[in-house]
Amino acid sequence: MDEPYELLPEDAEYLNAQHPGAWRKVKEGIGKFGLVVQPFPIPDGYVERESTLMLLVPSGYPGVPIDMFYLHPPIQRRDGNTIAALAEESHFGTTWQRWSRHYEWHPGEDTVATHIEYAKNELHAEAGR
Repeated sequence: MDEPYELLPEDAEYLNAQHPGAWRKVKEGIGKFGLVVQPFPIPDGYVERESTLMLLVPSGYPGVPIDMFYLHPPIQRRDGNTIAALAEESHFGTTWQRWSRHYEWHPGEDTVATHIEYAKNELHAEAGR
């Protein structure tokens, strides 16, 4: 059966505390699930002040890693420098700016919440390059 994934209790707590009323689970076709946070604040150093964040949540989460993160509309650095490892991908009826960023996922430790914090850290790090 193709039911939407279940968030871990700590994910729901994090989302409700950090992004109250601004998140939702999404589904497309068979077995394609995501999490959308809108609006998602963008740190200083970018032209945009907010965007929408999307994570693709794989079947088997949390034992299977979440990889990369996606923004719509796309963002750009205020200084005009190019952001490395970006691409466009379409999911859930929207074209997203894919940030190809990877780290070692630790089942039992890493969650939607830690992945969103990772995305925030990557946005801050990129703005400072």
